Amino acid sequence: MTAEREPLRIVGSSAVFPFAATVAEHFHYKTYDPTPLVEAIGTGAGIKLFCSSRQGPDGAMTSRPFTEGEKKKCEAQGISFEEFKLGQDGLVFIQDKKEAPFGLTLSDINKALGEKVLEETVCVPNPYKTWNVIKAVLPAYSIRVLGPAPTSGTYDVLTEKIEGLCGSSLRRDGAYIEAPANENLIIQKVLNAVHTVGIVTFSFYDQNKERLQALPIEGVLPSFSSIQKGVYPLSRPLYLYIKTKDMTPSRAAYVREFVSADAMTYLAEKGLIPLSLEEQQAIQSRAQQLEDVP
Repeated sequence: MTAEREPLRIVGSSAVFPFAATVAEHFHYKTYDPTPLVEAIGTGAGIKLFCSSRQGPDGAMTSRPFTEGEKKKCEAQGISFEEFKLGQDGLVFIQDKKEAPFGLTLSDINKALGEKVLEETVCVPNPYKTWNVIKAVLPAYSIRVLGPAPTSGTYDVLTEKIEGLCGSSLRRDGAYIEAPANENLIIQKVLNAVHTVGIVTFSFYDQNKERLQALPIEGVLPSFSSIQKGVYPLSRPLYLYIKTKDMTPSRAAYVREFVSADAMTYLAEKGLIPLSLEEQQAIQSRAQQLEDVP
């Protein structure tokens, strides 16, 4: 009987989790297969588990592409997979709406958060304690930013976007505070601690913007339009990877639901910014061919 089937297991990014969990419910209603188990354990941990065994999770949801090293680990276990881009998202620097707004450049963020910064021709430990020392027009209060931990794909995207000449590591002296993969917790801390900045995904900001304000980056505010067009500097794509070795109809059906026109409508209501119509159609066509993968 259908009810006796093992549910699919999808692991990985907390940024993709709300979308993957919503798709799991729609998948269940439409196929009568068990609702997939969707676990937000972080992009890095999800990929590691996905690539550990052919008997491991069916899918990995990620906020960045697999690295070459991760692909090789999968291949070493005899795991073949397909990558599906799901849509766009953005990293948003937020603060309480009651705070005075200010804008940042990627260079400002590097100087605020980088473990080392360039002074003349030498990389030195980050000396900046307050925002206004970076640039006079910035606030005079202490740099205090709550953001993702290194296990998160969001952390990888952040460090890649702001990387300067002195490397991609973020400071560990208390100015940058690693938060657990719980964006509701980041929002609560931002609202409860004055002069605190947080980093969350666009979907969480969008759901809480009556209490929060976004800081413009390079003069561009995060929005549905600026992220979809790629003009917002901290925009990024989201992905689903599915195992194609020993392919099952359930795996194929879950992917097809995730990239369907129907899903693009109900996921947009949750904050996922859809790909262009041309990209959507190309990905939907690939999803239709999944059951033919050996």
